Parts: sequence; structure tokens; C-alpha cells
Amino acid sequence: MITYSIKSALCLALLLLFYHLVLEREKMHHFNRFYLLGSILFSFLAPFYKIQIAAPKNVFNVAITTQETEILATNLAVTETNYSDYLIVLYLLITVILLIRFIKNLVTITSKINKHQKIKKDKATLVLIDDEINPHTFWNYIFINKKEYFNNKIEHQLYTHELTHALQKHTFDVLLIEFLQAIFWINPTFIFLKKAMKLNHEFLADNNVITTYKNTTEYQYLLLNRAAWNNEYYLASNLNYLLTKKRLLMMTKQSSQTKILLKKLAVIPLCIGFTFLFAQRITAQEHANNKTVVEYNKLAKKYNSKTNNGIIKQKDVERLEFLYSKLSNEQKNKAETFPSIPPPPPESKTGFYEKDGAKLFYVKKDVKSGFYNENGTSLLYKKNKEEVTYYNSIGQKVTKEGKIIDEKRTNSDEVLPNQNITKVYKDGKVVTTFNQKGKNSFPEIKKGDITNIPPPPPTVNPPPAPPKITVRNKNDSSVEKMIGKTKLKDINAKYYLDNKPITKQQMEDLDVNNIATMNIVKKDGNNAIYITSKK
Repeated sequence: MITYSIKSALCLALLLLFYHLVLEREKMHHFNRFYLLGSILFSFLAPFYKIQIAAPKNVFNVAITTQETEILATNLAVTETNYSDYLIVLYLLITVILLIRFIKNLVTITSKINKHQKIKKDKATLVLIDDEINPHTFWNYIFINKKEYFNNKIEHQLYTHELTHALQKHTFDVLLIEFLQAIFWINPTFIFLKKAMKLNHEFLADNNVITTYKNTTEYQYLLLNRAAWNNEYYLASNLNYLLTKKRLLMMTKQSSQTKILLKKLAVIPLCIGFTFLFAQRITAQEHANNKTVVEYNKLAKKYNSKTNNGIIKQKDVERLEFLYSKLSNEQKNKAETFPSIPPPPPESKTGFYEKDGAKLFYVKKDVKSGFYNENGTSLLYKKNKEEVTYYNSIGQKVTKEGKIIDEKRTNSDEVLPNQNITKVYKDGKVVTTFNQKGKNSFPEIKKGDITNIPPPPPTVNPPPAPPKITVRNKNDSSVEKMIGKTKLKDINAKYYLDNKPITKQQMEDLDVNNIATMNIVKKDGNNAIYITSKK
């Protein structure tokens, strides 16, 4: 859409430049009027025209490139969505304001028509205004001063001038350009186009007056006498819109008919050239022969059937891409879907991260695009994002800051692909313990080597037991019950650590391994939790 808008705006600007340099100075005002109107339509349609170009040789990676481009475009869209949304809202807001102003001007001039006396004359309607104004036109309404009209002081030339505006429907051009300018306000070309269009309207009306009355000098003096008058109607055709000097020069200009004809004919190659300049370029594709289609469908169907355990050979992928590039768009729509590319096992990196004295064990999974070999078979894979997972001392998934993401302890076979790790050691000490899968599970590495994880000691110590929490109620006998620290978040109570009051947040930040006991005392409907730390 952005590319289309730029092409359309540039096309309109070049058409208007040609008008100012070549057409405007000649007495061919009717042709110029339709040239200006046609320029708008042409600039909107030219970028839609499609030109087929020859396909480049050895087209490669058609399907994969398309997928990766879509993924990249999606990622870019995600990062830029906020900014683009703000710009769209701002654009629409300004457009609405300009449209409101446009409607307000219409209402104002319509209100003037309804409030004042009207007289039918010569296929037009005279609107008699009390204000001292120059005659001016809106559709077939001609606004004139009431006093001048009844005293017969309205010059016939001025009346003929405004009647020309009404009969030739110049208001349509003005309203069209005003509406488009409100919608496409970001394109400054419409400002200059509006000025050129209104000046052309004056040329048309002036030419009709001179043709009717055959007295150019008298009409020029009349325009000079009226030049200082003001007009308050924004959308109306009037005498004071442009410098009177341009109009006076045009009245006395002599043009060669041959020169005018050549300039009119010059518009044809201009439009043809701009059509090719701003048209869409589409790669022309010939239809592949039946043998190519059959081979592609057979190979694509083989991998879409999933009978190959998700493995695609590199030579088959290259062949698929080559065959796919030979198909036309029509053949692609009818052919087998291009097989999806299976992801490879991620390359994992492990390490340790220390936060506030507590050591975290992390696993970084990074998958890159390209080919890799497994058991003598070449595999193709796509690029995925890098993923880093942090684990605390009891194997829970946490953030880099140590905040618990999942309270469930991670299973030993879920930490690294194709491996079973129950404990992670650093400097001979256990940093992280994972949940063993099965009663007789022992630390084991089935495949690969993890150089920064030393082997476990011969004796495997059980994970520390959570603290005991004693619930006491004055009406019931003392009961002991195992309650995890995270469950305390649901209890409304006052908290004490070693008999000193603490906040709920301080309680949640306590390390469960440093707690000796917890006593929950319920008295008169109020809860008090007493925590004793290990000393």
C-alpha cells in the first residue's frame, strides 16, 4: 500500500509539472480542464497496471525464500506495530478534521442560499446578498449584491463570466479536489493541482466573455476595478482567486493551432511512458511440461505423506525447489503443497548465572538455518529464535531474576534433548536438582557431552525436605500438616520471623530451605503465622 501511494503521488506530480511547463500557457482551456481531471484518475490507475517481464534463469529457493520472507515480515510487523498504529490513528484524525471542515463549508454556503432571496435567470439562480461582494458562483447559484442588482449596476461581462462557471459545472471540479485533498492531505501535489484547476476555470470564463462581447480592453479594465473586492465563500468560483495579471496576459495571448495540436498529441506518449514507469513488474512464467508437473507432485506427495519420519534429504529439497520454480501460478495452485521443513534438534548451551548470591542453572537453545548431517543423511531446517531457560536449586523454571515461572519441578529428561540429568554440579556442589523419572533413575548422558557439568558423586543425596508447618487452633488439638510456601499467599494473616513482624512480600521472598518451622495460629477468626529460621 505504501509503494502504491508513493507511485500514485509521484505520477500525479509529474503530470502536473508537464501541465505547468507545456500546457498551461496555451489557449486550449477545455482540453486542459479534462487533462487536470484525467491526471487524478490516471495517477490512481497507473500503478495497478501490470507488466510481465522475463523470468531470470536458475530460479532457486522459491518456496523457502517465500516462507522466510513472511516470517521476517511478521517479526518486523510485531516490532513496529505500535508505531504504525499511532501513525494510522494520527492520519485518520487529521483526515476527519479536514472532512469536518469541508462539510462545514458546504453547510455555510448552503445556509446562505436558503436564507436569502433567490431569482431564476438564464438556467441559473441569482442569490441576492446584502453584503458588498463580487459576483461568484456555486453550482448554478450566482451570488450578487442585492442593491447592485436592483439598481442594474451588475456589469453584463461579470454576469456572463459567472454564468459560464454555473453552466460548465466548475463547482464539481472544486468539490472533487477539495474532497480528495482532505483524504490525501499528506500529498502536497493536490494543493498545486487545486490552484491550477481554479485558474483554468477563470481562463474558460474569461474566454467566453471575450468571445461574446468582443471587447477585451473594456473587460480588462473591469477586472482591475473589481480586483480589490473580497469574497468570503471558500468553495465558490470567484474573480479574486488568482493574480489578475495571469488572466490579463492570457486574454491577449496568440497561440498557433499547430503548436496547440502538437502539445495535445504529446500527452499520448507521456501517458504511455508513465504507465510503463509506474506499472507493477511481474515475472512471466511459462507453463511447465507435464513431465515436470508429475515429477514435482510425486516428490512433494512423498514428503507430505510423512512416511519419511520428518526427514527431507538435501538433494530432494533442491530438486523440489527447482521443479517448483518451473511451475506457473496456475499449475502451483493445482499442484501438491510444497512440503514443510522439519526443525532440527536444537544446539544446546548450558551455564550458570548468579543472582543475589543464588546460583541459577540455564539452558540456551539456539537453532540456525541451513543443512546438517545425522546418521549420514543431510537434513534441512529453518531458523528459530534463541530460547534460554533458567532453573533454581530445586529444578523449577524461573526468570533471570529468580522469580518462579512454574512451581512444578522439571523432569530430568526434559532439561536437554536426548539426555537424562537429575543433578547439576559446580565446584563439587549441587546447584540444581531435577525430578528423577522412575525410582531407579540415575544421572546419565545418553548422547553428546556436556563439558561444564561434572559427573555426580557416588552418593546421591535426597533433595532437602520442605519445612513443617504446624496449624494450631485453640478449639482443636494441634495438627501437623505439610504446606508449601507458595500456598501461604492465599492466607490472610500477620507474619512474624523469629518473633519480629514482617510484611507479606518479605515472607514470600524467604528461601524455603532456610526455614525451620512455621506455626499458623488461628485465634478469634484471625490468623498469625510465626516463622522460625534455621540458626
